[in-house]
Amino acid sequence: MKKKPFVSLVLASILTEFIACTSNIDLSIINSDAPLIEAIKAENSWLGLSNVGNTTIRVRPDTEVLPEKPAKAPDLSKIQKEAGKFRLVSVGGALSAGFRDGGLYREGQLTAFPNLVARQMGVSFVQPLFSEAEGNGTGYKTVAGTAGPLVKFNMVTNNLGVIQRNGETAYTDFGDKDKVEIDQMAFPEIPKGLQYYHLINPKNKSYKYIDQVVNEAIKSRHNTPSRWVEAQNADLFIIELGSDDTYFAISAGGGSISGSQGLVATSPEFLLIKSLTDKKNKAVLLNVPNLLEVPYFQQISEEKIKKSGLELLIQTNLGSNNYRPYNASVDRIIINDKTGQLFNGGIKGVVKLQDEDVISEAYSDPEITMVSPESYNTFEIERQAQLLNLPVVDIYSLYKRILAGNYVTDDGVAVSPAWPKNGNFFSADGIYPTAFGQAVIANEVIKTLNRHYGLEIPLLQTRFFVGK
Repeated sequence: MKKKPFVSLVLASILTEFIACTSNIDLSIINSDAPLIEAIKAENSWLGLSNVGNTTIRVRPDTEVLPEKPAKAPDLSKIQKEAGKFRLVSVGGALSAGFRDGGLYREGQLTAFPNLVARQMGVSFVQPLFSEAEGNGTGYKTVAGTAGPLVKFNMVTNNLGVIQRNGETAYTDFGDKDKVEIDQMAFPEIPKGLQYYHLINPKNKSYKYIDQVVNEAIKSRHNTPSRWVEAQNADLFIIELGSDDTYFAISAGGGSISGSQGLVATSPEFLLIKSLTDKKNKAVLLNVPNLLEVPYFQQISEEKIKKSGLELLIQTNLGSNNYRPYNASVDRIIINDKTGQLFNGGIKGVVKLQDEDVISEAYSDPEITMVSPESYNTFEIERQAQLLNLPVVDIYSLYKRILAGNYVTDDGVAVSPAWPKNGNFFSADGIYPTAFGQAVIANEVIKTLNRHYGLEIPLLQTRFFVGK
């Protein structure tokens, strides 16, 4: 029996609507399930803090993220061991890995300053990238609101490289983990001179980044990450250590950046760098910026405390039963779960803050001095550089100039420290740099290499990265 014309028209209409709807679906978007998202937030101090919702963002193709390489590679013979071969290795933490917006994801990895430097040098640089399908990596944050006392965020939850393994979240293995030798030995949260594959500290998750890249064969041959790095042979090492220790010391409410400040000859950082240079490897060191001055840690101001109507009492020392009144001239409130509730209206009246909630410069508890990197830079970086004849990229002074609004790039872009809106240097997390910020740092590395080693590596056009 023939179908009635009306039925055929209805079916045709439904089919047309279906095709129209499916054509508008972005098939590249892979959503994560709710239990995984909640587990990520519960385990990750960055992605769970001040989070008010979730969002979906397409993974951009690499061609939209990076500019073209220079047409002609510079002459690197002055630092090259063997003609026709050149290896650049990056050793460091979150900054070198490309961590930004509170997470590690492919776009941030690609625009990490070591990769940008490698591109300008015209050399290969093997990175442990998240795949394009999992390009949003660990997840990251976007600014959701700025009206309250503290900035609020949404978490990007699609196309993640996160799984559940052994009762906790883990990052999917780098696809060539067992096949290739990586050049980017940089891991967010890596502590104390790369001494541990897994630091026994529930707040430190560096092992997740390491396990993503380092296979069991490497761990069995080299009992610490530093031993693994020491075994590498390269023409040039870019070494950035100390910033992650600084971040953790601040976030914990105080503590030393290095386990052996002042004892440079026995520090793990010095022993690692000396081991590399003893093998005739060239190197460049980055010193540590004062992270206590970056926008994220400046959110809880004296003015906001006064407006809150709270009466704050500060624990005089860790473990003490004694408290003193808050003093704006010596106390800096750290953002954590407790203080986040405090300034979002969750707690009222008289509030006792523990030692870990505050960075203090009180006479009995000089924590601001302890977390400031001046001593680390002097003893661990500058003295090493002098002893080993290595150049230093002074990003401590660079950040000072940027935060003061006094820095313009070589291609004429004014660098703005404004955050969470209208700036271009700090990413959504208010600590780590944007792609543009990474390009600014990359150019400082290039200028330092050119001066010290007599090279002519071309600078990046930072303008390309503005808004990326």
